[in-house]
Amino acid sequence: MNAQNERARGIADAEAARAELYDTLSQLKVQLNYAKRIDDAVDDTKHRIAEVKRRKPLAFAAGVAGAAAIVGAVVWGIASAIVNRLDD
Repeated sequence: MNAQNERARGIADAEAARAELYDTLSQLKVQLNYAKRIDDAVDDTKHRIAEVKRRKPLAFAAGVAGAAAIVGAVVWGIASAIVNRLDD
């Protein structure tokens, strides 16, 4: 009887360890799936931007104009630096 109890306890311990292993593997699968995480982050950002555009259209337009001005200034600065180096 004692050997049967030990065997049953060993089987139960193995099943518990197996369940814990599968749970850990599932968590790792989610954490290591970078493509899905990036896609989810992009989708979340798109929804947040759409929400801001819907709720505060003037703030959205100002943000777009500001971002365009910054990008334009950066491109102009890089182009100017290239032209200056080519002139020297």
